[in-house]
Amino acid sequence: MSVGHTARTLEAAGISTVSVYIRAFLHHAGNLNLPRTLATPHILGRTIGAPGDVRRQREVVKASLRMLETATEPGAVEELPAPYRPVRTYS
Repeated sequence: MSVGHTARTLEAAGISTVSVYIRAFLHHAGNLNLPRTLATPHILGRTIGAPGDVRRQREVVKASLRMLETATEPGAVEELPAPYRPVRTYS
């Protein structure tokens, strides 16, 4: 089941959705006719942020939740500012 089909099915059942994509794949989100899309400037495999970057992950989740309140048009797309921040761990 694709992301687009899942989002549309949930929306039809009255459950609002926000799909989060990295900016590099934003064109795919447009082809899927998603109800709401948040694009992050992150790298592949790190859609909501680097492992261990709890602050950034929280920012992405909060931005997604804000979209549920503020997105008024079907197919709304927002881009999250600020670059990807890798988290360095030292052993």
